[in-house]
Amino acid sequence: MATYQGQTPGQFKYALLMLVVCLVCCRTSTTTANELACSYVKYAYSEKGFSDDDVPGEAIPGDHLRICDRSYTCCTEEMEHKLSTHSRVEFDELLKDSIGSLKNKFASKTSKFDKFFQEMLDKSQKEFHEMFLRTYGMLYDRNSYIFKNMFQDLRSYYNSGGIDLSRALGSFFDTLYRKMFEVLNNQYTFSDSYLACISDHMEELKPFGDVPRKLTLELKRSFIATRTFVQALAVGRDVVREIMEVGPSPECSRALMKMSYCPHCKGLPDLKPCANYCLNVMKGCLAHHAELDSEWNTYIESLLMLASRLESSFNIEAVVDPIEIRISEAVMNFQENGPAVSKRLFEKCGKPRLGKREARKELEFKTYTFGSRHNFHRPTKSGLDRLIDKIKKKIRRTKDFWSNLPNELCNNPKVTGDRNTRSNQEGCWNGLTKAKYDASLVGNGLVNQKDNPEVSLDVTTQNSVIARLKLILQLITSKLNNAYRGVDVEWEDTSETEWAASGSGSGSGWMPEDTEDDSSPDIYFSYSTTRAPAAPRWPVESTEQSSEKPSAAPKMLSSNLLVILLTMLISSVICL
Repeated sequence: MATYQGQTPGQFKYALLMLVVCLVCCRTSTTTANELACSYVKYAYSEKGFSDDDVPGEAIPGDHLRICDRSYTCCTEEMEHKLSTHSRVEFDELLKDSIGSLKNKFASKTSKFDKFFQEMLDKSQKEFHEMFLRTYGMLYDRNSYIFKNMFQDLRSYYNSGGIDLSRALGSFFDTLYRKMFEVLNNQYTFSDSYLACISDHMEELKPFGDVPRKLTLELKRSFIATRTFVQALAVGRDVVREIMEVGPSPECSRALMKMSYCPHCKGLPDLKPCANYCLNVMKGCLAHHAELDSEWNTYIESLLMLASRLESSFNIEAVVDPIEIRISEAVMNFQENGPAVSKRLFEKCGKPRLGKREARKELEFKTYTFGSRHNFHRPTKSGLDRLIDKIKKKIRRTKDFWSNLPNELCNNPKVTGDRNTRSNQEGCWNGLTKAKYDASLVGNGLVNQKDNPEVSLDVTTQNSVIARLKLILQLITSKLNNAYRGVDVEWEDTSETEWAASGSGSGSGWMPEDTEDDSSPDIYFSYSTTRAPAAPRWPVESTEQSSEKPSAAPKMLSSNLLVILLTMLISSVICL
């Protein structure tokens, strides 16, 4: 056996022994680290409900991986597939929680407003009936159908929109006019043609004074505004419900897996994505959702404007609540003007023939005095005002919802950890390793995704569901603007919004359910580590052989020092 110059055989054997010990220790240390990394993955993987038997005992070559890095890995092909599916499920749950809360907000406000209005109309009709029955007795009771029909027309317009309010209210006052004319002149018998003649002169004679014109105007614009408002709330609810069915694209699913669980495959299951990395992924996944933002914001602004009208000049409560007072005013106007009106009508339509007065005694009309039931100048807000105020506060906060959705999801502790973790932008997952994320942050919306390094999308293709929902928002916004200006709003031919009205007041549809309890605090497994290298150094086989020739070391070095240095050098090369 050759020995180094000046070195005894015992010294050389000692050096070889040290070399072997270093090699064994280096190999054992690396293997232990690999096994430890995969053991962390076993624990995290089992916490997701999977069998930890799927996880390799130590890192294996990653040639089988389709999404994550193909270097040495703790993931098998089956694990990558399961984790990819799991990341998609978790994203769907997070998205439904966020969007579902928006849908439930609109559903709740639609239901509360509808309930308030229905109860208000019921109360007004009940008090109207009691007041007129108490005042006019049998006279009102025999003709109460006239007023019931009026309330039914108002209710039908609110529920379906398929009624011309001006025509319905005109018909009500015409019917009331004919009936009062008969009662005031109950000594005569009137044919249908004669009654038709007096109807022709109603507008000219104005037997009720200015009450029909004013009341019709107030009821019409208030009911139009009220129906449009509640239908717009229902449209908002159902737009959100439909957008919840827009799922992630295949490119998004790959990006979610890479962001969420490729750290597991690297043996770093506690690592959270960098803030801008998460935002780029979410902006790519929610690019179509963000396309709704402009129409949504315009819709919200129009909804708020009409809500302000409902608190002031178009206040439905201020019109419906005292409606019996207003109609009683019209009745008393006719009583006062009855003789003069009758005389003019006799001149225009001819003298009617006398009837049997005795048979009509129970219909003798008298003048009655109505007492005020309400104080209409309340110092505090009414029930409607308080409700509208609450609705405005809630819906105002939904502006920019769709463009802010990526930020909301990326600020969720389940995705990026707590605030301290999110602030650590040097030690986060950047899609490849634990390091800073250097890619630029892209903008919102489909067109900006052409520069997205994380999600590849066809920016020339619109999502058909989103395109249809944008159109629906544009249509209801147009109706809101018309209602705000006091213009008629047509409903019967607007099939695009019928689906929204079908569930009005029910709030039916998908409701977020409690997610299954998971002992891990978030969608990643969290534990404390003291070190995470840029890339794991997996064990490799060395092909180098130690030289058997004497070294040409400087003579100034002792032979023992030469042996030790040579041993350390070889050991370090092999361990790398």
